[in-house]
Amino acid sequence: MALSVALAGTGVALAYHFFLKNREAADRIAASFGGVHRTLANKYYVDEVYNAVFVRGLTMDGGEALARFDQRVVDGGVNGAAWMTRLTSTVSIWWDTWIIDGAVRLGSFAVKMFSYPVRLLQTGLVQSYALLILVGMVIFLSYYLLQ
Repeated sequence: MALSVALAGTGVALAYHFFLKNREAADRIAASFGGVHRTLANKYYVDEVYNAVFVRGLTMDGGEALARFDQRVVDGGVNGAAWMTRLTSTVSIWWDTWIIDGAVRLGSFAVKMFSYPVRLLQTGLVQSYALLILVGMVIFLSYYLLQ
């Protein structure tokens, strides 16, 4: 721990000597290490990169990119959901009209067709029923008497 305190103290003393007491020596050192000094003075250009990417890139120049993203991704998702809803509705209407309603219509048609012969016999007139009973008895007796 004493070593780290000594190194920190040495750094403070050197900074005091170069930047407050002997400014010309600091300028000579900066000139001899120009690229390193410029990079450190500009804090590794983090602010410039941040401004270029986030400030200008997204707000100013990136407006077109964000508009394209909105049109293709966001609006595409909304329009895709609308298309899928319409497709599902169309399939549902077709299924209901031709399969469900068709099955009901087929059942009613079958009952109507199979009931036609019975409707011919059931007239609602008592005379017709009496005649049918008489004809049935004649056929029944004829069958047993002729055997």
